Amino acid sequence: MTGKGASKADPRSGFIIQLNLTGLVIFSVSLVVAAALVTYGLVAYRSKGDATAKGSHLVASPSSAGPGDDSPPQEMPPWGELKTDDVDLEQPEEYIAFEMDTNRVPKWEFEGMTPDKVRTLMQTCGLASNEIEHALSPQFISVTGSNTIIQPDDELVLSLPPQTRAKLYGALSQTSGNHYMQFPFYFPRQSFEARFGNSQLDPAIVSTVRKLLYARGDDQCFSDYELVLRRVASERERLRLVKALSRQSAVLARLRIRPDTDIDKVLGYWERGMQVKNIRPLLESVKRLQHGGSVSLLYLLPPFVRERLYTFPLPSKPGDPAMDCHWSTMNFFNEVPDDRFANPSYTAPYLTTNFYQVAKPSLYGDIILLLDQHNNAIHSGVYLADDIIFTKNGNNYAQPWKLMRTKDLFGMYAAGAPPRVVVYRNRNW
Repeated sequence: MTGKGASKADPRSGFIIQLNLTGLVIFSVSLVVAAALVTYGLVAYRSKGDATAKGSHLVASPSSAGPGDDSPPQEMPPWGELKTDDVDLEQPEEYIAFEMDTNRVPKWEFEGMTPDKVRTLMQTCGLASNEIEHALSPQFISVTGSNTIIQPDDELVLSLPPQTRAKLYGALSQTSGNHYMQFPFYFPRQSFEARFGNSQLDPAIVSTVRKLLYARGDDQCFSDYELVLRRVASERERLRLVKALSRQSAVLARLRIRPDTDIDKVLGYWERGMQVKNIRPLLESVKRLQHGGSVSLLYLLPPFVRERLYTFPLPSKPGDPAMDCHWSTMNFFNEVPDDRFANPSYTAPYLTTNFYQVAKPSLYGDIILLLDQHNNAIHSGVYLADDIIFTKNGNNYAQPWKLMRTKDLFGMYAAGAPPRVVVYRNRNW
């Protein structure tokens, strides 16, 4: 199981849990019989302060709209009626300084590849002959053990057309040493123009970033951060660039309560991990409003999530647990986090002993794993409802705990072979 941002040398890295393929196959076969018996749905209040996180949001909005202004769904799903907004979370300014080092040199690390194999790969990706010879010239190339490393100059990086860049960076994303290829700045659903339209950045800088965009699925990515940062002259302009790039798409979710909402049914879906007696009075009070209202989904989630959602962790210190996606996923229902989940030798057997595989996420609390071609879980999250998942993209102070749409999450991991989705459910449910 590999957390987003995994790298042996990177303090923001996650870890690997190797899932047993035979076990997965056995679980999958067992689902053939069970699947016919189940109908599947698809896939703020903040506690008194959390010393491990920066930033928080409160979203609890009574509705004064008339009954004709919004319509209930024709068939109410078991989780109730959710209203969502897509927002961009921005890193706290205190953290941005970590990302403004202009002395970093771009590198392309080709793991387990000789220069000849690198040449063949570049040809496959569509680089022109003169670009390949330029990249492999002595001043740019070095060989360390079984790895070939290229430190490309700006001329080479800027010369790559988007399709070639997408293929090459997709290949480089398979190696943890290529951090910005493995985990690029991500613009879901072609959102680059909207995000940079009000950034107040120098148009020349925006134009350079736009030139370096490449596609992953239906979305856009940017990996040449070091190159662009070196070209920004003033600290104020660099700050604007990093703030614009640091914004991450997230989902704000509210539970819509109407005068005829079945509160018992809604609480029956969300009761796991929270005290029904504590939330029922709030839902009943909103139900008594003339047109009902909406309540932040935070109120229905466990304390672990309420204390962290939409916040950024403090930079880690030596000895701190790896608070990546897997640690966050496995601690979702724990009032006190269990740091043993930062250890793959503990997490892997715990998962396979206490959970079983299902065909698709349909119950609140189902664990979603994304597996690579080697059967490593490269990401994980907790299914909430509809197409919404709780996750954290790696052991990284630049990555907040947030809610995402499954489509956006899967798109982030679409480089190379698309990941395989596997879903586990607690045996006690």
